Parts: sequence; structure tokens; C-alpha cells
Amino acid sequence: MNPATPRVGAGGYPQTPAAARAHNPNPNGRPLPAAPAPDNRANPTTLSAPVIPLNVVDAPTQRFYACAIWVALLGWRFYDWIQIIEDNGGSFYFFCKWIVFDFLFWFFLPSLRIPWLELSSSTVSMVFFAHLVWNWMLMFNIPVPWQGALLGLVKIFYDKELAISEHNVKVSNILHNSSLIMGKQIINILPEGSALLNPEKHPYCLGQGQNIANVPIYFNATVPIDVELTRFDLDTNAQEVVKLSRKEIREIGKQSARSIEDGNLGIYRYDILLKKPGAYQLNKVLDEYKLEVQRITEPTYIVPCPKARVRTAQSTKCLGDLSNLTLDVYGTPPLKIVYSRTVNGKDHSFHFQSLQPEGYSSPLLSSRRSLIPALGEEDFTWARSQTVEVGLNESMNTAGEWQYSIDEVHDVFGNVIQYPQPEEPDAKPKPKHLYQNFVVRQRPTATIVHCSPRNPIKVAKGKSAKLPVQIGRPDKKSDSGPHTLTWQFSPIDTLSKSGDHGDVVELGSFTAKGLNDQPSITAPGLYTLKSVSCDSCEGEIQEPSSCLLLNPLEPTLTISAEEIPDKCAGNSIGLRVNLDLIGTPPFRVGYTVSSDNDQKRKETVEIKGLRQQLELLPRNAGRYHYRFRRLEDAIYSVPLPLGDEYYLEQNVKPPATAYFQAGPQNLNACLDEPIKLDVRLLGEGPFTLEWELVHEGKRRSEKATDITSDTFTIETSPLSSGGEYTLALKSIQDKTACRIFLKEETKISVRRQRPRAAFGVLDGKRKTTVVESAPVNLPLRLSGEGPFIVGYRNLNGTAERQVRIAKDANDFIEGKERGTYEIMDVRDYKCNGIISTEANTFEVNWFPRPEISFLSSDAIQPGEKDHKFIKKDVCEGDVDGFEVALQGAPPYHVEYEVRHKPKTGSGSVARKEFDAALGKAAIPLDTGKAGLYTYTFSGLSDNLYNDKRRSEPLTLEQTVHAKPSAAFVKPGQTFKMCMSDDGQTESIPVKLEGKAPFYVEVEIKHLAGNLPDVFRIPNIQSNMFGLQIPRQYLKLGGQQIRIRKVRDDRGCQQKTEIGGGVVHIQLFDAPSIFALEQRTDYCVGERIGYTLTGTPPFEVHYDFAGKQMKAKSTNTNFRRIAESPGDFTITSISDKGSECRAAVNLSKTIHPMPSVKISKGRVIQVDIHEGSEVEILFEFWGTPPFEFTYTRSTNARKGQKSQVLETRHDISYEHSKVITANLEGTYEVVAIKDHHCSFSRMGVDGSNNAQKSIKY
Repeated sequence: MNPATPRVGAGGYPQTPAAARAHNPNPNGRPLPAAPAPDNRANPTTLSAPVIPLNVVDAPTQRFYACAIWVALLGWRFYDWIQIIEDNGGSFYFFCKWIVFDFLFWFFLPSLRIPWLELSSSTVSMVFFAHLVWNWMLMFNIPVPWQGALLGLVKIFYDKELAISEHNVKVSNILHNSSLIMGKQIINILPEGSALLNPEKHPYCLGQGQNIANVPIYFNATVPIDVELTRFDLDTNAQEVVKLSRKEIREIGKQSARSIEDGNLGIYRYDILLKKPGAYQLNKVLDEYKLEVQRITEPTYIVPCPKARVRTAQSTKCLGDLSNLTLDVYGTPPLKIVYSRTVNGKDHSFHFQSLQPEGYSSPLLSSRRSLIPALGEEDFTWARSQTVEVGLNESMNTAGEWQYSIDEVHDVFGNVIQYPQPEEPDAKPKPKHLYQNFVVRQRPTATIVHCSPRNPIKVAKGKSAKLPVQIGRPDKKSDSGPHTLTWQFSPIDTLSKSGDHGDVVELGSFTAKGLNDQPSITAPGLYTLKSVSCDSCEGEIQEPSSCLLLNPLEPTLTISAEEIPDKCAGNSIGLRVNLDLIGTPPFRVGYTVSSDNDQKRKETVEIKGLRQQLELLPRNAGRYHYRFRRLEDAIYSVPLPLGDEYYLEQNVKPPATAYFQAGPQNLNACLDEPIKLDVRLLGEGPFTLEWELVHEGKRRSEKATDITSDTFTIETSPLSSGGEYTLALKSIQDKTACRIFLKEETKISVRRQRPRAAFGVLDGKRKTTVVESAPVNLPLRLSGEGPFIVGYRNLNGTAERQVRIAKDANDFIEGKERGTYEIMDVRDYKCNGIISTEANTFEVNWFPRPEISFLSSDAIQPGEKDHKFIKKDVCEGDVDGFEVALQGAPPYHVEYEVRHKPKTGSGSVARKEFDAALGKAAIPLDTGKAGLYTYTFSGLSDNLYNDKRRSEPLTLEQTVHAKPSAAFVKPGQTFKMCMSDDGQTESIPVKLEGKAPFYVEVEIKHLAGNLPDVFRIPNIQSNMFGLQIPRQYLKLGGQQIRIRKVRDDRGCQQKTEIGGGVVHIQLFDAPSIFALEQRTDYCVGERIGYTLTGTPPFEVHYDFAGKQMKAKSTNTNFRRIAESPGDFTITSISDKGSECRAAVNLSKTIHPMPSVKISKGRVIQVDIHEGSEVEILFEFWGTPPFEFTYTRSTNARKGQKSQVLETRHDISYEHSKVITANLEGTYEVVAIKDHHCSFSRMGVDGSNNAQKSIKY
């Protein structure tokens, strides 16, 4: 260990190094080395050495003296503070005194250079400033949060006050005199035997695996020899006596002996076994003396256990169906059932409670007294079990697997049956009657694919085709069950002109085993899907939903032939065979060719149109035979007869032409519209052109002659029937009059229906209401081939035609304006359409915008301009407001601007806002400053509109007049007056501002502490006024005069706050003394206080207990505590200012405190039996009558705190009183009062004077 390191002693500071060396110069016992030669140079360490050398007074002692001085100053400071608190004032003298003391102590302390107390200048300044603030709070009695705790701490060490005998006494010894209330009476009640059946009221039920109920009986201080119970049947109220056997009685006796051995004070329990439901009561209990033991007859109910079951329901549901499930709950109502609903593995728990039949009322829900029926009036049928039906009718909006499962059942007694849960470990499977599983299926959809009225299905007569129905399931399961389709069918010859169903409509149905199954159809006509269902779930039919089936005619062939001559010689070089066909292209014509020189061969020609010219140009000369054998089209294949009409023969021994300018093509045409085709002509004109139009087996030929141009336009008549048309060039002749057969033809496909357009519905109607300027999609229902061009207009707007290009049949029109939208025309990619007259309009309305207005009031009048109102003028600082009415969709948000324009200076603008939940709101007006206020409401929004747009702001103007003012011309001036002066008082000049005449109230506050007087001056006509206070308003001493209120002609008034300008009036007289209280009787321990008038210090002369005494008071309060009884009389008083002595006669009588003793002041304990009584003696000392309060509390036990059971109040007109008591407990007096004084241990009002704490 380093010898230079000082050790720390117990309870002290560590020694300084210098002190350590002084006490232990050589700790190791070795001789010290020789000291070096002295150096005359100054040692720097000597400059910081303590002023008092450490060899004279060591450092710890110096620090101890410094701290002792500071603690002494602290105690002195607290003493002065206690004096200030007792005088209930402040002292500038004490404040300055302690500033000086703290300054001298803290600024002188560093100069002593005491080790560890060498404080820096900044630290000393901070400590001195902290003491300065502390002195300010203490010496001016400024309340602080810790003042009570500090005062209590000081009172622990100094709890003395000046008494009447002019010496200090300890107040607590007077107030808390334990000898005033003495004695206790303790009464113990010996126990008596009793029996109680099921005191804790446990519920019991039988069933659900529980066949026996163990019901406890509690016995207290008795051993029964006979126990009987009465059982009431819950259905018939029939009574049955259940008597315990001798074996059970012996078991009860053994249980009693064991309880005594265990120290249970004779209280023990025995469980009886009950096997029948019913209401059980103790009927008779006899003890060993064959006396009936006290028993409580409240019944114990054993009921059948509650249970529940689920009624079996259909297990398959459709999306959106109701569950329609019923639960049967059985038990004693009201019942409660807890069930869970699991949807696709997600569990949700629910419960129903208060389940009871109609008209049923349970006494358990009323007061408890009704549970103990009067003898002979027992009715327990309300407790019998009943069945209650609970209906669950929930919308099943989620597809998948649903399960409703019963989890718990409760009855009214609290019996709970919990059923096993699957997630519990080792749980058994739940019985089937406790749950119901549902499979909620998605609704199917159906639509027609690859078929439409424009693209029909064509089959041969008598043949069938599959109706191309596509069935969809949102769950996308391919293994779905059977689907049922229904459709409408109209034969082809009954269709309307527009291609829709005609008057003849038949219904058809088909059950598909899988999603790919399709029904077979044979009859030609229009098929339209009506419904689709799967597993009893109705589905949705989507567009397109119609299909057209056609049976084309069987093909026919007409042959004509001519020789092909040589252009030069005119000899035949072959045959030109004209094939005219009717049917469904393409065609295949099979024929055989034979000649004299060649073998027979088969040839086939494919013909795509209805006409074909076949040039048979053999290579070799000879006679050729041609036989046409078979004709096939897209639908049929038929043999040709072996007649001459299909036989050609020739001996094989070029001209004008025409063709379509655009070439052979397939054209699409609209219904009821003509077709124009340009034909190019070659040869030498004029020409004669023949053509024909073929439709459904009918030919219509036309001819044009004298055609001089090389082009010609063929225009057909309007095509009124839908279907396939063929326009074929038949022949042409030029000027040589040689008729040339042509093979040119063009296919024309004419729609069977015109495009249609109509509005769909929103929420079942063609009308909607939206927020202003909010776009809304108006649904369209279009038929045809998109894209569609829809022309529409707004009948309530500009009525200009607008165009919407719709890409599908279920498109929409975006409506941005309100009004009635009308579809004007429609056109798909090719044809003009028709408009449904029943659904060609859609009405769009706007929700009304919110509106604000002022509620009608007499104080608000309309201004010169619209939307401008004038509010009645008010005065500055008045509370004013107005109400506005709001219309729209709450809640509302209002924004407004407040402009203030004073008479002088610049104005200000403030923006405010508020929210309102109702249609009316109150708005406070700003009257804090005088001037013109303008309230402009510029923004209003509600639940629908938040753009705060308004057509024109709503304005309210109000003029706020300034408050009048009144002030003394020379505030703070003191006017001196004497009580003996009878002349007029001096005038006090007052200056007024406002509109005359004025009304002024002047407050005269007396420094004696009485309530201020008010002097009122009406009708002051000028702004300068001389105030004269009548003498009757003035009192001796100083009074403070201030202007309390001023009101001008406008009705505006202003109250002057405390702290404004004041003047003082000093009224001198001889000193006087006044009692703080008018009463003359006081009790020992109370404080007698007086108020002194005059100039301190005062001398007070008084008599007490036959002695004349003199006391001094440095302030205007004179207070003494009464330490003993006697007569206290003040005879005279004098002060320093008036130097006059006033004779007085103020007498007070001090009475002794009353006292009481119970049981001669001793603690007496008495043991009695139930029903016995004990007399308690109370003895009183004091002046009758006596009022006393005593309590009965629990007898104190080890480890337990006594608790007050009851508090009683009584009166005695004598010095003693006897009362009787028969209840167990500790009796003691807590408060006593005689004719004059009172004393209490309770401290009800929390005051320091315990003798004043009880109020009677």
C-alpha cells in the first residue's frame, strides 16, 4: 500500500495528504533522509495553503466548522420563516438580512482556502444565486409544492408556539392528549351449531356422462345425528324426503373429529351423493341433543345437463344462398350456446345468449330473495329443462367448405358442457349431431361459341349437330357434376323479319355430365340459352347466347354444252360445258370420260361457286363420251341420274368477255341495303350483259344492253333477307352478236340481324345519382360485330351529338354531366343499327352541393348586397355568436375568413375552420378588439364534396365598440384624512374616455381586511370628473381606492382588474384591537387571534388567571394559544404611530377539554353466547350535555388488522351512561364533545385542531 494515500475513517472525510503526513511522519519505522538545504526562493505551494494552518486545525475539522456554521444559519433561516408563516405575510427586512448573511458566508468561505472547499468564483455565484431565489420564496411566503413537506419537517424539530403565559409550549402535547379518551370493551360471541347446504352455490347437472352430483354440506360446531333433505321435482313440484343413512351419519361424525384435530374450530364439510335432478333443501338437522340445528334453506338445483344438436340440412349450397340452419338447445333457460363457423379452414367463433321460450321469466334474473320461496308456496317448475330453437340464416358468400360446429352450451345456473375440438390433442371425433358441413359451390356460366345468327351452323336435313355451348366454372374444376341447360327454340320459318324469335317459341333442356358435353340439335331455327344450373345452383348466361341452325337445300346440277370452234376455220375443237349448280359451295362434280381410242377414266372438278364452265379439250381426235356421275357440296353428296341430261358427246373435229373489276371476292352486306359491283367489259361494244342473283335456291336474272363503256356497275335491289347471296355474270355479247358464257361470280354474305343498342341498368334501373362532375359509366348493351360507333347526346345539356367507340358488346358511355342521356344511333364495323325505344335513355342526377346560410334571428339583418348580412353591434369583450344552417351530407367542414379593421392602425386577417356533424352549428364572434369585423364564408365541404367551391361568399359584418375607460389623473397619490375631520373630503380627479353620460363604480378597499365597499356614481356628463368619497364609506386606517367599473351611453362597460391605477386614503385614529372571532368561549388548544390597527409595534396589556401581563406585537396580528383553562381579558393597547393608548375590555373564557372513560379506563374482555347482552359504562368529565361517538370493530387477531364494523353516536345529559351490547367486537370511544369543546381521534376534517374535527 502506498503510504502517501490517506485512509478514510468511518463516518469522516479522508484526510488531506498534509494531515496524513503530520499524523504519521514515518509509518515504516525507518529514519527519514536529511532535509535539503533551505531555499530562499518562494514555494508556490505556500500561496495556496489554508489561512488557518493545518497543524493548528486540521482540514476535516475546518470543514466541519464551515458546515456547522451553514447548518446554524439554515436553522436560523427556518426560524424566521416559521414566524412569517404564523403572521401570514412576508418580510422585506428578513429577505435583505439573509441576502447579506449568504453573501458574507459564501464569498468569504473560498478565501479561507480550506481543502476541498476551495470553490471557484462561478460556483460561488451559482450557489449564492440559488440561495437568493430560496430566500425570496421563504421570506415572502411564496407557495411551492414542497412547502408542506418542508414545514412538516421543521415542525418535527420545532413545534412550539407562544402561549398566553408568554412562554413557548409544544402544540402537539396539547392537541394530542391521549388521556382524554381511555378504555375499551371487547365482546366475544361463542359459536353455535349450524348447517348449510352448498354455501358456495356451485351448479350441478346430471347427464352427458355425469350421473352423480357431489353436493357439500358444511357443519359448524355441531355433530348431527339426523339429516333430512327435501327434493322438489322440477316438472311437478312433487316433494320427496331424502334421509341420510346411519353409515353416512357415522362418516359425518368421523369428519367432525378430524376437523377438530386439524384445528378448523369445528367447521367441516361432508359431500352427499345425489342421483336425481331437482331442487334440494335442508329439511331437518338434529344435533346430539336432538335439537334442531340452525340451517339456511336456500335451495340447491340439480338439473339435467344442457345439450344441443344441429338439425340436418341440405349439405350442398350455392354461392349467395342462406345457410338456413337450426340449432336445438336443451336445458334450463336462459341458455347460451357457443358455436364456431369454419370457412375453408378459417375458424370464427360466435355465441347466442339469453335463449329462452316466449313468455318465460327466470327468477334468477330478479332479486335473490325470490329464490327462497315461502313455506307451502314452492314452485320450481321454472327450473325444468326446455328446448329452444336457434335459427342461423347467414348469407354464404364464399365458395368452398363450410362447417357449423357446436362448441359449448351453458344453462342459467352456470353449468357448462364443452364438446371436444378437433385441434385438441387426443380429441375424440365430434358426434355428427354437433356439426353440419356444407359445400358451397360456385354458380356456373354458359355461352355460345363459334356460332351466331351471322355465322350459323349448317347441317343436312335429318342430321344433327352439337350446340356449341361452353360451360364455365369459376372454381375451374374439370370434374364438376352434371349441368342442366335450357334454351328457347324458334323454327326457321317463324323468325321475325329482324331475325329474332317469332310467335312460336319452344323450350328445350339438356343435362351435361361434364363441362365438354354439348346437346345435339336437329331442327333448323334460332336457339337462345335461357339458364344453366349445376348441383341445384342456377348460373349465369353470358353473351353471345344465340345460335342459328340451318338445313340447306340439296345440291342440283344443270349442264349445257356447246362446241368450241376454231377462230379461224370454225371447226369444233372441244366442248365448253356450262355447269349451273344450286347448293352450299364448294362443289365437287365427278364424271367419266371415254372415247373410242382411250380407256374410261374418272375425273373430278372442284367448283367453289354456283357456276362453272368446263372446257373439254381432248388432245386426240375422235368421238368422246362424258358421263356426270356424282355431285357433292359442303353438306350433301348425291348421285346423278343416268339420263341424257348428264351425258355429253362430241366429235373433236376466242370471243367477247366480262369480269368483276375487283376480282372474285366474298362481300359482307347489311340487311336492307343494296350492293354495287363494277364489271369490266372486254370486246367491241356495244355490249349486252346478263347476270343473275342466287339466294336460297332462287335465281333472278337481269340484263343490260347497249353498254358502250368498258365498265359497268351492277346495283342490286335492297337485300331484305339475310343469308348467302351469289352474284354471277351469266353472258356477254358484243357487236358481233356472239353470246359468250361467263364464269365470274361474287359471294355476298348478308346479315340476318341489324346491330342494336340500348342502355343497361345500374342497381336495377336506368337512373343513377352521383357526386357533381364525377364521371359515371353508363352501361351499354350492344349486339352486332364490334367495334361499335354509338352516337348519343345529353338532352339537358347542349344536345350535341357525341360519339363513343365501343370495343365490345358490354361497353359503357362515360357521363360527366347530369341530365338524360339518349342513344341517337349505332353502327358496328359495317352496318347501321337500330335503337331500343324502351331503353334508349339513362338519367344521371347529381347529389346537391352543401349549402350554408344564417339562421333567422332579430340580431342579423340583410345588407345592401346579396349574400351580405349585418350583425347587431356589440361591445368589446362581450360574448356573442350566431348559428348557421348546413344542408348536404354530414359531416361538414366549413372554412371562413375573419377580417378585423380597427378605427386606427392596420387591420388583420385570420382564417378559421370547423367541423360540424349536424345540420346546425354555432360560431362564436371575435369581440376581443374594437373595430369592424367581417366574416366571409368561402369554403364548405361535406361527406360528398370536398372541393370547397361556392358560387358567391357569404358575408357577415359586425361593429365592436371599444370599452369605455376611467383612470385617476394621478394614480398612486395618497390622501390623508383624520377621523375627527367633519369637513368635505378632497376631490380625486378622474379622466373618462367613451361616449357620455358615464356610470362609474368605485371600490373602497380597507387595509383592515374587510370586504370592500362599492360607491356608485351615475350620469356623469363630461370626460373629466372630481371624485369625492362620502365619509360613511371610509374607515380608520388606510384604504385603497380604485375604479371598479365604468359604463358609457352605448351600454359598453369595463371592469378594472386588480393591479390597475389606485389612490390611497389614510384615515388616522387611536389604535384599536378586534377579535378575529365573535365567540367568547374557547377550548384548551385553540388559538385566540386579534387584529390590531395602528402603526406597529404594539403593546397589549391583558389579565389571565389573576395575573396582569404585557405582550408586544411587531405586526397587526396578535395570536396566542390557550394552554390552560381560565379567563383571558385584554385591557388596553397602544401603538407607535399614534402614541395613544386605547382602553378596551375584550374577555374570553377558556374551557377545559372534555374527557371520557369506558370501563373505568381499562381494557375489559367479555365472552357471551349468542343472544346475551353486556353493559358498557361510559364516564364523562366536562360540562353536560355530552355527545360522544363510539365504534364497534373486529376483534384484533394475530397477523390481522382490526376493521371498523359500525359507528354510533349518542348523547348523555349526565356524567355517566350505560348501554347494552350483544354483538361481537371491540367497543371504544373515538370522539367526545361537551357543551363547549370537542375532541376526536378520527381527524375527519384533517385540521390541526383535533378537538374541532367532529361535527354533530
